[in-house]
Amino acid sequence: MNDLAVLVRATLALYRDAVVEASRAFARHAWVIVLPPAYSVVLAVVASFASVLGIAGGFVMVLALAACVSSFLTVLEGAVARDRVRPSELAPSFGRHLWSIVNVVFVLWIIEVLLGLITAQNPAMRWLALAVNAGIFVLCNPLPELIYQGSREGLAMIDEAVQFMRENFVEWLLPLVLLLLPVFLIDVRAGILVMAELGPTSVLAVLMQIVERVLPEMGGAGEIVATFVASAALVWMMLFRGFLFRSLAHSGRRQRIFAARSRTG
Repeated sequence: MNDLAVLVRATLALYRDAVVEASRAFARHAWVIVLPPAYSVVLAVVASFASVLGIAGGFVMVLALAACVSSFLTVLEGAVARDRVRPSELAPSFGRHLWSIVNVVFVLWIIEVLLGLITAQNPAMRWLALAVNAGIFVLCNPLPELIYQGSREGLAMIDEAVQFMRENFVEWLLPLVLLLLPVFLIDVRAGILVMAELGPTSVLAVLMQIVERVLPEMGGAGEIVATFVASAALVWMMLFRGFLFRSLAHSGRRQRIFAARSRTG
């Protein structure tokens, strides 16, 4: 069997193990599906106050967003490490990765401002903003996992994310490609738009739209059901990513080929 075939088998085994591990962790921490909707409510409340504070309100929103993301990633960190995470331990989670996230958000905000200035001067350049955001989505895709599993802090994580993608581009993005493939098959531009606009504050809403189209009509209860189904999907996917990242980060392709050959004798 040639190296490519062995690598494919080894990669499929990584996916299988990540699915199993994510499912087990989800079963142990099913209460976590409450968190994404709760964070959304918190951010909506903060936004209502921050909207009257001008520039200061923008900083307040960044801190609130970073704190909520820090909390969620800290919970995932414990689950991926196979620790038992309890709701009573949430309070310190808001500050655990706060400043690393703030640093990354600040860099991305600067890029967004520059793109906004360009498109304001020339609306025809909106395609550039979409292309840049889609590129950031791809190159910085493993940033959430690097925040709680990586070896660097702050802005250095962006460089680490690019390096990780350089070494594991296909293995990391294939599940995401399969997830977005139906959108691209319908409309390539819609697929690029989804990639460009997905973010920590929008991913739950996007999943809710997908779930609402699949679920039968349930009246007023439909939105509540869709919210928690989408939240469950988000939590499971983030656990899957966490376990997959851990496996990829601790083994190169040559190591995986060697290990697969050893197992098959």
